[in-house]
Amino acid sequence: MAPKTREDLLPQSFPQQLDWSPSEAFASLESLYGFVNKECERAIQWYYVSKISKSRIGYLLRAGAIVAVAIAGIIPIIGEICKQENVPCISPAWATVALAVAALLIGLDRFGGYTSGWIRYIRTAQRLNILQGDFRHDWEAHRLERLNQTVDKELTQRGIVLCKSFLQAV
Repeated sequence: MAPKTREDLLPQSFPQQLDWSPSEAFASLESLYGFVNKECERAIQWYYVSKISKSRIGYLLRAGAIVAVAIAGIIPIIGEICKQENVPCISPAWATVALAVAALLIGLDRFGGYTSGWIRYIRTAQRLNILQGDFRHDWEAHRLERLNQTVDKELTQRGIVLCKSFLQAV
């Protein structure tokens, strides 16, 4: 599945046609369940799509820093191997420049929050997945509780509170 384009993570419009009369309360609860579940799925998708650019930039900056450090380590060796008239063919001072480039790349990564950002996005998406799984289990327990029962106000309110607390956690 190709990643979706990133859009702002704004709440969608709340379901408007909820009817809490005894004959429609279960249907309204299911509509509310669908809404909060969809909001969580949108948030999870947003985090996974948003992490792509951060991970790529962070990877490039870190890989560039590793290459720059490797070059800094090789420059003095090459300079000693390729001496011409007892003068290194590559000045060892270039190793310092390569180390400075490595430090700059790591600094850019830290300042831009690329590596830490994509890790934070992954962790948040994973937490939301766990929350969603817990909510779905709680909702199925609530459905089981409603099975073969007449609609009562307390049971309906528990379903609404379950949806509300999950949506607030998301």
